[in-house]
Amino acid sequence: MITLVFVLLLTVVSFIYYLQERPVSGHVKRISLITLIFTHTQILLGILLFFSSPIFQNASMKDIMGIAAIRRNYIEHPFSMVLVGVLITIVNAKIKKAPKISVWTLLMSVVSLALVLGMIPRAFWNSLLP
Repeated sequence: MITLVFVLLLTVVSFIYYLQERPVSGHVKRISLITLIFTHTQILLGILLFFSSPIFQNASMKDIMGIAAIRRNYIEHPFSMVLVGVLITIVNAKIKKAPKISVWTLLMSVVSLALVLGMIPRAFWNSLLP
């Protein structure tokens, strides 16, 4: 949850700085670094849980790929989150080096936010609706 908050915050701040053409400040660099730290920490914990899960140890790839819910949890979700980690790492590197937020940095930030939001289970979104 905290990763989602910081990816959202980084995206909003990047969007504001891009639209206003403001130079990158220490606050943006700090938000980017904190987002990077939380994202990588969550990915490492996810990898540990992934390889220690009983379904990974007992099921074949045919079984995992055959059922949509299992495929989403054990293939699509980890791949998307690793991709988010890569994108956030690139965004952090670009924010540290560039004087202003570029459109590509903003785009990578938006794509990473979309991937994080897209991997939230449908049941969670349904629980928010009355």
